[in-house]
Amino acid sequence: MKTKRGRNEKNMSATETKKASGATAATAVPCEEVFHEAMRSYEKALKSGIQLQEESVKLWRDLFSRLGSPQELQAKLESMRADAFPKARERMEEFVETFNRTSNQTIDLFGKTLGIYQATSAPEAQRRVQDLIESSLTALRVNAHSALNANAKIIADWKELVDRFGPAVK
Repeated sequence: MKTKRGRNEKNMSATETKKASGATAATAVPCEEVFHEAMRSYEKALKSGIQLQEESVKLWRDLFSRLGSPQELQAKLESMRADAFPKARERMEEFVETFNRTSNQTIDLFGKTLGIYQATSAPEAQRRVQDLIESSLTALRVNAHSALNANAKIIADWKELVDRFGPAVK
């Protein structure tokens, strides 16, 4: 019996070896194609990177050609600094106020969430859940509105600075 089993194992291993070598030959072509596709992708990415660098150099060259003399540039930068710092401080103060308000809202909502588990009856729990949902939605609305307003102010401030520094942005 051992001899038959040994022969079967040899036959299986020979068959498996043939299948494996056939699979290798069959997969060699797709692997080669994948390699060539990867090389083409790399080449495209490299060309795109070079093109991006060339366009970036052109933009910087155009910007520096429009700046004028070093004295004009210094005056423009000083003007920008004089306007930008107070506006940046104002925006940071608004951010701190918004952060404090949202922190207090979060603490309040967390307290309301815990309050649901302290309800003594089903109607009271339902009322607390409804209050939590309404408070959460109100906080979401107020916070989204605050974020939109803050972003609009920041964009307007940057646009004003850019318009002063260079040609008007349309």
